Amino acid sequence: MTSERQKSANQANARLSTGPKTPEGKAVVRLNAIRHGLLARDVVLPGEDADAFEDLWNRVRTSLSPEGPVEEFLVDRVVNGMWRLRRSERAETALLHSRLQGLKADRLEIEVRSYMQVGSYKHHASLTVITDEAAHAAASEALECARDEQHRDEVLLGRAIEADAKEGDSFAKLSRYERTLERSLLRTLDDLHRIQERRRKRTASLISDAITLDSEATE
Repeated sequence: MTSERQKSANQANARLSTGPKTPEGKAVVRLNAIRHGLLARDVVLPGEDADAFEDLWNRVRTSLSPEGPVEEFLVDRVVNGMWRLRRSERAETALLHSRLQGLKADRLEIEVRSYMQVGSYKHHASLTVITDEAAHAAASEALECARDEQHRDEVLLGRAIEADAKEGDSFAKLSRYERTLERSLLRTLDDLHRIQERRRKRTASLISDAITLDSEATE
């Protein structure tokens, strides 16, 4: 007949063994949410790489190994923060590209006009004054390309930030946004690590109690 101590030991062991233990089994559990696509739909903008987000989600969750809804929530916030930081970096690059192309377009526009008004531009030492039709055609084509580069889809993210900023404060706004994201990400990681450490201590205590109960039951 099973003693009360043995029953307690069995119950403790059962609590410790709940859920998948193999790496393959854990991976299946971790992939459940992304297969539904719920988190991706909340975070990934149209035109962004959903596969890249899924890869980041999988790698971060594998690295942090959350257990339970609270830890999973915090890990999702970590992934969100990392994804938004990457987006901010892309926005900064896109905005800088757009600004550079705008400056290039301004210069080319003046050069194109110089073909018809050579006399007006002869004193501009830093400007290429166009005097023949072939050079004018080439400059006109380059001007069109520069304008297209300012407005292609990949640059729209940076232009959206610029449209939202005030008084040409786009890069400063991005910098503040990145600092806020970084602080939030670090706080979330700290919270997660504290919760996981408490869980590990509870688990170690349960294991110790179970071993003690097993040892006493066999005496």
